[in-house]
Amino acid sequence: MVVVPPLLAGLIRHSLSSRIAGVTFTEFADANPGAAGLRDTSADIVVLGPSAGAEDARLIRHILPRAQVLAVSSDLAHLVDFDTGERVAFSSDTLVDWLQR
Repeated sequence: MVVVPPLLAGLIRHSLSSRIAGVTFTEFADANPGAAGLRDTSADIVVLGPSAGAEDARLIRHILPRAQVLAVSSDLAHLVDFDTGERVAFSSDTLVDWLQR
């Protein structure tokens, strides 16, 4: 998770870890200083917080070309796929679906 507020990160962590075994969470307050650490995670999915910009998504895409990059909308109501622009309702069920794709 990159630039995800602590409360939201906690909710995501709790809802996913209770439903999917073996999920690992790593949080970065900023994509730029966290770039080296982010590369080391070999993440499959990166969730960007609502204050992250398009430049953060592009940086993550460059660092982790195979990762799926999802952004939480500014109103916290949707997840948006950076590559396809697909918007879905933001819920723990949606996150589980993304992880199981």
